[in-house]
Amino acid sequence: MDHSAKKSSNTKRFDINRGESSECEGLTWPKVSRFISLPFSPSRTKTFMQVKRFEDVSIDRLFSKGVEGILLDADGTLGPHHIREFNSGILNHVRAMLKKGFKIAIYTNASKGRFQQFQDIGVEVVHNVPPKPDPTGFHIAMTKFLKLEDPNKVCMIGDNYVTDGGAIDAGMHFIHVQPVKGNELFFHSATRLFAYLCAKMQGQLTEK
Repeated sequence: MDHSAKKSSNTKRFDINRGESSECEGLTWPKVSRFISLPFSPSRTKTFMQVKRFEDVSIDRLFSKGVEGILLDADGTLGPHHIREFNSGILNHVRAMLKKGFKIAIYTNASKGRFQQFQDIGVEVVHNVPPKPDPTGFHIAMTKFLKLEDPNKVCMIGDNYVTDGGAIDAGMHFIHVQPVKGNELFFHSATRLFAYLCAKMQGQLTEK
């Protein structure tokens, strides 16, 4: 039996308008196993690009590398944790990406019912999928929400090598954004820092 598939199928489903199961932000086996493996697996921290802010992601570079779809983390990437109003700089950069022809969807483990600003400009919100870093969730996000089939043409933009970095395991590119400070659990920030230090020691964090 494929135990990973069993765990994915047991993930609670949710209504996007009400928010998701707390299971998405809690511990799951894919999170634990990935966290444990990071110090010993440099390939799992392979970084396509590192930037200080989401707005620093080079649209031209993405286009030149053949990227067609973008999955966006929210908390710590587009703003502080649990933010509901996103600044104009973030929205304008997303608009510029859409204008260039990229397909974009927000893929977050946190509350999903707060992205109307993005939905209004044509950005989908991934829902009813296994939480990051489960590769099954990334695959569904790619095929169902981006309408793409080739993971090599998709990049995930996020601040956390444990969760967002699961895109690497799914065959996608990963762009690391320095975390936006905000109100978050110490456990979350500590595990994220540990994963970041693993990537740094493995030589993955030169700005590109």
